[in-house]
Amino acid sequence: MTVFFAVMLRSLVAALLLTVATAAFGGTFTTYEALEYASPDATPLLMDLRVPDGPGPHPVIVYLHSGAWISGDRFGGPAKRQATRGYAVASIDYRLAPEHIWPAQVEDAKAAVRWLRANAARFHLDPDRIGVFGTSSGGHIAAVLGTSGGVASLEGPELGNPQFSSRVKAVVDLYGPTDLLRLEEDKLPCIPLDGNAPFMPPSLLMGCAIQSCQDWTRTASPMSYVTKDDPPFLIEHGMLDCLVPYTQSVQLHAALVANGVQSKLILIPTGDHGGSVFDQTKYQQPIDEFLDQYLKGPVVAKRRAVRR
Repeated sequence: MTVFFAVMLRSLVAALLLTVATAAFGGTFTTYEALEYASPDATPLLMDLRVPDGPGPHPVIVYLHSGAWISGDRFGGPAKRQATRGYAVASIDYRLAPEHIWPAQVEDAKAAVRWLRANAARFHLDPDRIGVFGTSSGGHIAAVLGTSGGVASLEGPELGNPQFSSRVKAVVDLYGPTDLLRLEEDKLPCIPLDGNAPFMPPSLLMGCAIQSCQDWTRTASPMSYVTKDDPPFLIEHGMLDCLVPYTQSVQLHAALVANGVQSKLILIPTGDHGGSVFDQTKYQQPIDEFLDQYLKGPVVAKRRAVRR
């Protein structure tokens, strides 16, 4: 075989593989960068919105990043791949501690959901099919968002579009903390720091040493708001997690099930806090199936944005 034909053959194989991969994941998408969805205290909060190419309306995933509530941004994240599977993905920045304490973070997430509903027609989104996907601290915020539908104290209506609902249809929570008061009690031996210390992220989030303000800290637990009408949850957590004890996810799952909420918990025996194990097909596929089950379905023409 000549060099020319060898090169042509490799190019043809590469093109076929790309075509198969694109078909498997549903196609291309357009990215709208740095959209301002709220501006608390004149500080713009931005989202990058990836919308599948095509007429829509498209189901939506709001992605909440990790960073222990004190760092991180909207760039990157495992939810991005869902844009190739037919989902609009809104990756958002939210206010960070210690400059902004709880509940600013969940207020921002709720404001983003309302903004997406208010702008659904503009971006060909389905306002009736919005879910949330969070990792680590973002998983915590996603879980609170999922269980606190209708809780006025967490809504932040001054952030805009209060006539629209902030409720979501599905929650994906990857290794998020759920009970800040039990982090120290539940931790594995590989966690050397005192989770109750005032300089640690949970206390920075709450604006107080968490054990000295327990009632206030409980307002940041998704278990404080669980009711039977909450959306379905998919929770994944590594059992070797040296930052967030996996029992935190066990407790949330138990509370959801006890209240009649659909919840699936996947514990990963070799999983740490994030990492490549979560990229394995056997842990990504349940996420895909969960999202498809609860966010995809028959498209109804001329949907109206969900209002209160």
